[in-house]
Amino acid sequence: MNERSRDDIILEFVRRTDERYQTIRDRHYVPNKGTHGQQLHFIIHYKGAVVGIISGASSVYGVRDRDNFFNIPKDREVKQSLYLPAIINNTVFRLEYHEKNLATRVLSKWRKVVASLWEYVYGVPVIGFETFVVEEDFRKGALYKADNWTYCGDTAGSTKVHKGLANPSTRSKTDIKMIYCKWVGRKPVTPTDKYVSSWRAETVEEKKRAKTLVGRRKNLVGRIY
Repeated sequence: MNERSRDDIILEFVRRTDERYQTIRDRHYVPNKGTHGQQLHFIIHYKGAVVGIISGASSVYGVRDRDNFFNIPKDREVKQSLYLPAIINNTVFRLEYHEKNLATRVLSKWRKVVASLWEYVYGVPVIGFETFVVEEDFRKGALYKADNWTYCGDTAGSTKVHKGLANPSTRSKTDIKMIYCKWVGRKPVTPTDKYVSSWRAETVEEKKRAKTLVGRRKNLVGRIY
């Protein structure tokens, strides 16, 4: 990283199991329960030091106010194959160095980087972003507002839980969270590229695609942006 200024914000692509990532992740206010589905993780470097982490992952399935923001149709097939794969959930953002506007600058850079890499890895152009914030006296999503995200409402305070994706789900209570969303550009976008799932890896095609995705993520590890 010597070719860059010490004051540059640098995002380093890492595996979720990276020890540096996990150490900071364990200090985040949201418990570290791992990540399911599509996911891209970064370590944040600033002024020559590791100062935080930020991640993007698969969007949440059922959120009415989010669906309304992105004009997501009620048709299940269209929602699952077109819209949800094109929305990135900012699942984690922890910054441990405090400087005015730094968090917003990191978030802005991350949006550009993760949208490009998401399309490279998963083959789906990104239409927007979502995130969910547990509201507290000192946490109200101010940095997302500063980056021009839209507060869309609050979650219902419950979620579906799977013990293995192939098993029936159960509903569990969760914290009520503030929903923030943002289009990838200045105007709403209608997705046109269908995502081809491969998580089951049952057919020859699914196994081949799963191997391709693993190879693409592996190719990115250690790269800086």
